Amino acid sequence: MVYFAVGKLKKNIMKTLENSSTAFKRNSRLFFLGILFCLVLSCKSEKNERASESNIEEVIDSGNHQREVAYKILAQEKAWAAALVANDLNIVEALMHRDFRLKRVYGDALPISKEMYLSMTGMSASKMDVTHFEILDVHDDLAIAKAAMSMDWQQEGVGKLPPYAVLIDTWQKSEDGTWQILSRVSQILEEPYTNHQMTD
Repeated sequence: MVYFAVGKLKKNIMKTLENSSTAFKRNSRLFFLGILFCLVLSCKSEKNERASESNIEEVIDSGNHQREVAYKILAQEKAWAAALVANDLNIVEALMHRDFRLKRVYGDALPISKEMYLSMTGMSASKMDVTHFEILDVHDDLAIAKAAMSMDWQQEGVGKLPPYAVLIDTWQKSEDGTWQILSRVSQILEEPYTNHQMTD
Protein backbone atom coordinates (compact mmCIF):
# COMPACT_ATOMS: atom_id res chain seq x y z
CA MET A 1 0.00 0.00 0.00
CA VAL A 2 2.81 2.37 0.95
CA TYR A 3 4.76 1.29 -2.11
CA PHE A 4 1.72 2.05 -4.28
CA ALA A 5 1.27 5.51 -2.72
CA VAL A 6 4.96 6.36 -3.13
CA GLY A 7 4.87 5.20 -6.74
CA LYS A 8 1.80 7.30 -7.46
CA LEU A 9 3.37 10.34 -5.77
CA LYS A 10 6.55 9.89 -7.78
CA LYS A 11 4.52 9.61 -10.95
CA ASN A 12 2.61 12.83 -10.12
CA ILE A 13 5.84 14.67 -9.32
CA MET A 14 7.44 13.58 -12.61
CA LYS A 15 4.33 14.61 -14.53
CA THR A 16 4.32 18.00 -12.80
CA LEU A 17 8.02 18.49 -13.56
CA GLU A 18 7.43 17.47 -17.17
CA ASN A 19 4.54 19.94 -17.51
CA SER A 20 6.60 22.65 -15.84
CA SER A 21 9.51 21.96 -18.16
CA THR A 22 7.25 22.14 -21.21
CA ALA A 23 5.67 25.36 -19.98
CA PHE A 24 9.10 26.80 -19.23
CA LYS A 25 10.35 25.90 -22.68
CA ARG A 26 7.26 27.41 -24.29
CA ASN A 27 7.43 30.52 -22.12
CA SER A 28 11.17 30.87 -22.62
CA ARG A 29 10.63 30.87 -26.39
CA LEU A 30 7.94 33.52 -26.05
CA PHE A 31 10.17 35.50 -23.73
CA PHE A 32 13.07 35.30 -26.19
CA LEU A 33 10.85 36.29 -29.12
CA GLY A 34 9.51 39.19 -27.08
CA ILE A 35 13.02 40.45 -26.34
CA LEU A 36 14.03 40.05 -30.00
CA PHE A 37 10.94 41.96 -31.16
CA CYS A 38 11.68 44.81 -28.74
CA LEU A 39 15.29 44.99 -29.94
CA VAL A 40 14.17 45.17 -33.58
CA LEU A 41 11.68 47.94 -32.78
CA SER A 42 14.31 49.82 -30.81
CA CYS A 43 16.85 49.64 -33.63
CA LYS A 44 14.24 50.64 -36.22
CA SER A 45 13.07 53.56 -34.10
CA GLU A 46 16.63 54.76 -33.53
CA LYS A 47 17.39 54.46 -37.24
CA ASN A 48 14.26 56.42 -38.20
CA GLU A 49 15.03 59.07 -35.61
CA ARG A 50 18.56 59.50 -36.91
CA ALA A 51 17.31 59.63 -40.51
CA SER A 52 14.71 62.26 -39.61
CA GLU A 53 17.26 64.40 -37.77
CA SER A 54 19.67 64.07 -40.70
CA ASN A 55 16.99 65.08 -43.21
CA ILE A 56 15.95 68.09 -41.13
CA GLU A 57 19.56 69.26 -40.82
CA GLU A 58 20.07 68.77 -44.55
CA VAL A 59 16.94 70.77 -45.43
CA ILE A 60 17.86 73.56 -43.01
CA ASP A 61 21.43 73.78 -44.32
CA SER A 62 20.23 73.68 -47.91
CA GLY A 63 17.61 76.36 -47.26
CA ASN A 64 20.04 78.66 -45.49
CA HIS A 65 22.62 78.28 -48.28
CA GLN A 66 20.12 78.99 -51.04
CA ARG A 67 18.74 81.97 -49.12
CA GLU A 68 22.24 83.38 -48.71
CA VAL A 69 22.96 82.92 -52.41
CA ALA A 70 19.62 84.56 -53.29
CA TYR A 71 20.40 87.72 -51.31
CA LYS A 72 23.86 88.04 -52.87
CA ILE A 73 22.66 87.56 -56.42
CA LEU A 74 19.67 89.86 -55.93
CA ALA A 75 22.13 92.55 -54.82
CA GLN A 76 24.10 91.96 -58.05
CA GLU A 77 20.93 92.20 -60.17
CA LYS A 78 20.07 95.52 -58.52
CA ALA A 79 23.64 96.78 -58.96
CA TRP A 80 23.46 95.89 -62.66
CA ALA A 81 20.18 97.78 -63.10
CA ALA A 82 21.47 100.84 -61.21
CA ALA A 83 24.68 100.85 -63.26
CA LEU A 84 22.75 100.83 -66.54
CA VAL A 85 20.64 103.79 -65.38
CA ALA A 86 23.82 105.62 -64.34
CA ASN A 87 25.49 104.55 -67.61
CA ASP A 88 28.40 103.19 -65.57
CA LEU A 89 29.77 100.41 -67.76
CA ASN A 90 32.71 99.83 -65.41
CA ILE A 91 30.33 98.37 -62.82
CA VAL A 92 28.49 96.40 -65.50
CA GLU A 93 31.79 94.98 -66.75
CA ALA A 94 32.83 93.97 -63.22
CA LEU A 95 29.57 92.07 -62.81
CA MET A 96 30.08 90.13 -66.04
CA HIS A 97 31.96 86.85 -66.35
CA ARG A 98 34.61 86.84 -69.08
CA ASP A 99 32.55 84.27 -71.03
CA PHE A 100 29.26 86.19 -70.69
CA ARG A 101 26.63 85.63 -73.35
CA LEU A 102 23.28 87.38 -73.84
CA LYS A 103 20.59 85.51 -75.73
CA ARG A 104 17.46 87.40 -76.73
CA VAL A 105 14.48 85.13 -77.36
CA TYR A 106 12.81 87.72 -79.57
CA GLY A 107 13.89 88.29 -83.14
CA ASP A 108 16.74 86.45 -84.86
CA ALA A 109 19.62 88.08 -83.02
CA LEU A 110 22.71 85.97 -82.37
CA PRO A 111 24.09 85.65 -78.83
CA ILE A 112 25.95 88.75 -77.68
CA SER A 113 29.37 88.42 -76.05
CA LYS A 114 30.72 90.54 -73.21
CA GLU A 115 32.78 92.68 -75.59
CA MET A 116 29.83 93.21 -77.93
CA TYR A 117 27.51 94.13 -75.04
CA LEU A 118 29.91 96.72 -73.62
CA SER A 119 30.47 98.28 -77.04
CA MET A 120 26.76 98.79 -77.82
CA THR A 121 25.83 102.47 -78.15
CA GLY A 122 22.66 104.51 -78.47
CA MET A 123 20.78 102.88 -75.59
CA SER A 124 19.83 104.70 -72.39
CA ALA A 125 17.62 103.99 -69.38
CA SER A 126 16.04 106.41 -66.92
CA LYS A 127 14.49 103.65 -64.81
CA MET A 128 15.24 99.97 -64.30
CA ASP A 129 13.72 98.23 -61.29
CA VAL A 130 13.85 94.58 -60.27
CA THR A 131 10.19 93.72 -59.65
CA HIS A 132 10.54 89.97 -59.17
CA PHE A 133 13.41 87.68 -58.24
CA GLU A 134 13.78 84.01 -57.41
CA ILE A 135 16.53 81.42 -57.34
CA LEU A 136 15.64 78.45 -59.53
CA ASP A 137 18.62 76.27 -58.69
CA VAL A 138 21.97 76.33 -56.92
CA HIS A 139 24.72 73.81 -57.58
CA ASP A 140 28.15 74.39 -56.09
CA ASP A 141 29.44 77.65 -57.63
CA LEU A 142 26.60 78.02 -60.15
CA ALA A 143 23.17 79.51 -59.59
CA ILE A 144 20.23 80.06 -61.92
CA ALA A 145 17.98 83.02 -61.17
CA LYS A 146 14.77 84.38 -62.65
CA ALA A 147 14.24 88.14 -62.54
CA ALA A 148 11.64 90.53 -63.89
CA MET A 149 12.40 94.14 -64.76
CA SER A 150 10.31 97.25 -65.12
CA MET A 151 12.14 99.74 -67.34
CA ASP A 152 11.96 103.11 -68.98
CA TRP A 153 14.56 102.88 -71.70
CA GLN A 154 15.05 103.77 -75.32
CA GLN A 155 17.33 103.21 -78.25
CA GLU A 156 18.61 105.97 -80.47
CA GLY A 157 16.83 105.94 -83.82
CA VAL A 158 14.15 103.54 -82.52
CA GLY A 159 12.58 105.33 -79.57
CA LYS A 160 11.13 103.77 -76.44
CA LEU A 161 11.50 100.03 -76.00
CA PRO A 162 9.05 97.61 -74.35
CA PRO A 163 8.96 98.48 -70.64
CA TYR A 164 9.12 94.99 -69.14
CA ALA A 165 11.41 91.99 -69.36
CA VAL A 166 11.88 88.56 -67.83
CA LEU A 167 15.44 87.33 -67.46
CA ILE A 168 16.88 83.87 -66.82
CA ASP A 169 20.39 84.47 -65.53
CA THR A 170 23.15 82.01 -64.77
CA TRP A 171 25.60 83.26 -62.17
CA GLN A 172 29.00 81.83 -61.31
CA LYS A 173 30.95 82.45 -58.12
CA SER A 174 34.44 83.73 -58.84
CA GLU A 175 37.61 82.83 -56.93
CA ASP A 176 37.24 85.86 -54.67
CA GLY A 177 33.70 84.83 -53.71
CA THR A 178 31.75 87.38 -55.77
CA TRP A 179 29.01 86.30 -58.15
CA GLN A 180 29.37 87.18 -61.84
CA ILE A 181 26.75 86.76 -64.52
CA LEU A 182 27.74 84.03 -66.97
CA SER A 183 24.72 84.05 -69.28
CA ARG A 184 21.41 85.82 -69.68
CA VAL A 185 18.30 84.83 -71.62
CA SER A 186 16.09 87.89 -72.09
CA GLN A 187 12.43 88.13 -73.08
CA ILE A 188 10.87 91.58 -73.42
CA LEU A 189 7.19 92.04 -72.50
CA GLU A 190 4.50 94.60 -73.17
CA GLU A 191 2.75 93.83 -69.88
CA PRO A 192 4.26 93.58 -66.39
CA TYR A 193 5.27 90.20 -65.03
CA THR A 194 2.74 89.11 -62.39
CA ASN A 195 1.72 86.25 -60.06
CA HIS A 196 4.87 86.44 -57.96
CA GLN A 197 6.27 88.72 -55.33
CA MET A 198 9.77 90.05 -55.26
CA THR A 199 12.22 88.66 -52.71
CA ASP A 200 12.85 91.25 -49.99
